[in-house]
Amino acid sequence: MKYLPCLAAFLVGSFTAFADGPADNVAEKVRPVPPPGVKIPDAVREELTAGVGALGKEIDALRNSLKGKPALLELLPDVQIYHKAVDWALRYDEFFNTNQVNTARNLLKQGGERAAALREGKSPWLTQTGLVARGYQSRIDGSVQPYGLVIPASYVPGPSQPYRLDFWIHGRGETLSELSFVDGVQKSPGQFTPPGAIVLHLYGRYCCANKLAGEVDLFEVLEHAKKFYFIDDNRLVVRGFSMGGAGCWQFAVHYPGVFCAAAPGAGFSETADFLKVFQKETVQPTWFEKKLWHVYDCTDYALNLYNLPTVAYSGEVDSQKQAADMMEKALAAEGMKLTHIIGPKTGHSYEKNAKEEINRRIDAIALKGRDVLPEHVKFTTWTLRYNQSHWVTVDALEQHWERARVEADI
Repeated sequence: MKYLPCLAAFLVGSFTAFADGPADNVAEKVRPVPPPGVKIPDAVREELTAGVGALGKEIDALRNSLKGKPALLELLPDVQIYHKAVDWALRYDEFFNTNQVNTARNLLKQGGERAAALREGKSPWLTQTGLVARGYQSRIDGSVQPYGLVIPASYVPGPSQPYRLDFWIHGRGETLSELSFVDGVQKSPGQFTPPGAIVLHLYGRYCCANKLAGEVDLFEVLEHAKKFYFIDDNRLVVRGFSMGGAGCWQFAVHYPGVFCAAAPGAGFSETADFLKVFQKETVQPTWFEKKLWHVYDCTDYALNLYNLPTVAYSGEVDSQKQAADMMEKALAAEGMKLTHIIGPKTGHSYEKNAKEEINRRIDAIALKGRDVLPEHVKFTTWTLRYNQSHWVTVDALEQHWERARVEADI
């Protein structure tokens, strides 16, 4: 898998956003994202700062003491995610409610417990079932990144049988932080927990719909998780809702040969119409911005769903139904039909019966698994950044940023 650190670094930091609607007065409309946190008492800040310092010293000591034990040293990010979550909340003013003070205390305690286990040569969380927080070191920038796992009670460590894995891409949350994410993945299994499957919750660098740096994160997380869990490469499912639905569309159309199924819900799938419909924004891109939308707009890659079973979902009265409607239109232009489950009289959420229907369809597809050698492949791309579908690889383009199409038969 190719990485683009120069692009990926773009969405690592904070940014600003406009309120919905056209910006009549930019000074009034611009707001920081994430917003400033709440003030915590000085004594509490001192307490947490001391806790962060103590855990940091533990991590440094482990880094030295485990140099000759690479298998244990590799688990250090599983401790570091707790330290970083609290350290960054303090450093960047990311306590968004007073309850998060106790959250921080609890995470420091958990980090200390994992550090103590590593000192004794143990790692009990590797065989833990249920909700598990994990961490890895990213090759993009060397940072430690968290992710969450839902490990089924039936899981048996070791090469007994490969397990289906479902990626979940979270929705937008301007007060999301590593503090709330690490805490959350240890408390809630999320929207979908297929029987016998592992569910992997992506952090994806805050709220960028797992694009750019967040896109690379999925493949780095998968690589990391496969070192510790027996995962079936032919039963990888990508799911997401709201902003996570946008991320799901992104992975589905750009990497159609990786997953056995995709289940995007709501979200956005392209730029111009979404901004017009959802944000009432008049878009006037420069020629190069419009051209670069071809790396981003999923409607440009709709053909690639020919080889990836996709079950889209929208609430009937959700404005973000626009995403699946646009993909449906793009697929129709290719002579294809999108499977689109609609929750009747439902806004921006999953309707109970629709959710059951999505599960029924995705579970049936995942049971069958990915077709690793389809007889017929249809593939389109605008850039060599995305150049593979199953057994087809495009290794050169006559003209970059113009559509390339492949139809191949065995």
